[in-house]
Amino acid sequence: MNNSRILLTTPTYPYPTLPANDSLTDATGQRFTHGDDIFTIISHTHCFGNHILAQNINEPSVLLEYPRWDHFTKEVDKGYEYIGISCFPVHLDSVLKMCEYIRENSPDTTILIGSYGAQAFKAKYDEETQKKYVDYAVKGEGVKFLRELLGEDINRPIEQKLMPKCGGSLHFIDKYPKGTIGFLVSGLGCPGACDFCSTTEMFGYKRLQFLSPEELVKHMHLYHKYFPDVSQIFVIEEDHFRYPEYLIKTKEYWESNAKVVESLDWFAFGSVDYIWNFADKFGWDAIAEIGIGAIFIGVESKFAGEHGYTKVKEADAREVFNKLHNMGIRTIGAWICGWDFHDHSNIYEDLNYFVACYPTYEQLTRLSPFPGTVLYNKMKKSGRIRDVPWEDVHFWSGSQENVALEIHETLNLTEYGYDLLYKTWGPSILRKLDVMLRGYEFCLNSDNPIMRDHKSKFFKEQAAVLQSMCEAMNRFAPNGVVRRRVIKMDQKYRELIGEPTAIQKVLSKSMEQRAKKFKIQNFLDPINRHPKQEPAKRYLYLKNKKLMEGDIPYKTELLSKRPFDLRWNRFKFRQQSRFLSLLSKLKSGKGDSGLDKHIIKGLKKQTIASAF
Repeated sequence: MNNSRILLTTPTYPYPTLPANDSLTDATGQRFTHGDDIFTIISHTHCFGNHILAQNINEPSVLLEYPRWDHFTKEVDKGYEYIGISCFPVHLDSVLKMCEYIRENSPDTTILIGSYGAQAFKAKYDEETQKKYVDYAVKGEGVKFLRELLGEDINRPIEQKLMPKCGGSLHFIDKYPKGTIGFLVSGLGCPGACDFCSTTEMFGYKRLQFLSPEELVKHMHLYHKYFPDVSQIFVIEEDHFRYPEYLIKTKEYWESNAKVVESLDWFAFGSVDYIWNFADKFGWDAIAEIGIGAIFIGVESKFAGEHGYTKVKEADAREVFNKLHNMGIRTIGAWICGWDFHDHSNIYEDLNYFVACYPTYEQLTRLSPFPGTVLYNKMKKSGRIRDVPWEDVHFWSGSQENVALEIHETLNLTEYGYDLLYKTWGPSILRKLDVMLRGYEFCLNSDNPIMRDHKSKFFKEQAAVLQSMCEAMNRFAPNGVVRRRVIKMDQKYRELIGEPTAIQKVLSKSMEQRAKKFKIQNFLDPINRHPKQEPAKRYLYLKNKKLMEGDIPYKTELLSKRPFDLRWNRFKFRQQSRFLSLLSKLKSGKGDSGLDKHIIKGLKKQTIASAF
């Protein structure tokens, strides 16, 4: 019998690809910067749900992340008492195969599946079929369920300590980006009850708080202290702005550490009306002063408020986005195509309203009725659910029969929307540079000394790195309109911050050369011919000693071979950092030494690529 009773795992590879042949695990490439040509960002992420489960039980456990079939079967054959599989609906064909293997080769093992895959599984299959594959399909919060199953105290606090980091980068900088983004969950669930939302149904139309305002900021400070290269914390919540008192309480804790403010911000979730209402109560400046650097905002549709979606009924999304941008807060705007009210008379008006919001990043999807949601049940009752395989159940699913649009139209419209954003505003990294410069100017004029003296440094350093991409963006702009925007943004940088240093000029030429080389490669061998695959890893949660504050609670084993080009790229980064360090000494006294140090450090540590 294996020393650990518990195995937690993600589905095994290979994974299905999305309609544009994008990787399932590359969120920025498939969604947030999709359509940005060579400026599309590639990213990696982790299965944080499983890590939270492993951290919050007393039992030691093994966690497999992105295993191949042989990794999985080798682990199953050790004879675990419990095996938990965290998955999405798109993975269910693979998951059922995994369950069959466990039933046949480890018949005494108790099988659990969780996350949105469990929600869809329960909605789609009858009880007899469910029992054939699993013992428990866990819908809702998993820590309490697993503790209860193991006979542990279900009421002790939930830990979220120094989990693996996410990362993102442009392909021509680093297609194996190092982790610079931390992860926390402040709360799960939402009382908003949007009929298309899996999360609101999953957690019973209510919010479950995981961290108090003080605990949330304390955990961010831990990331800063022990993972100093982290520049952003991604904080899961359906809508932080629904809880204004919770949010404003973070301000005093956030402002207590000026060094954190200089190098870190956090990613929040919000909706148009609730952001507006928060600002109406506490002032717009308060949003920036609590440390938020980016907000995912569900615009959904210009007309959504007229059709019962009250979170977008009062305020004008364009005004909300602009006010946030003017404080340096980046936006990730979400728009949905295929509502019942969409037809040929209003669809382009709706899409252009979203484009006018000028989102820094974007998510354009089809209205997709996920099994288990209210929308799915309504559609099924009216005979409007198309029978599609599990691999096509995702944000771009064609499982819905539309009222006025053809099935292919909705997918084409989302692709057109991405293209329109790119050809109107340029790539997301150009839009981010604009917002960072606005943030820098906002801080310089702020009455708050934390913003003026400390947050301004964050914006200045981030803008300096992004400015080094201007030559590449100018050369490969999709049209003259965007090229002029690049030129104007470069001029704005020089007016606000000053002429680029010698280090920045060398970096800019280097980035342009990398972009040229990649543009040729991408023409001959397009990015989406080779969807990103995640490396297989094995994490050991040993539970054999009391952890101190800075202890990482797991040991990591890499199951996949490190690619040669990963090692080669890291070597090139180190060499470039040495060259620029020498150049910096030769040019001592000229330019901005603080910006030069930031750039050289980023190259040396391979963290030059930024977060949202």
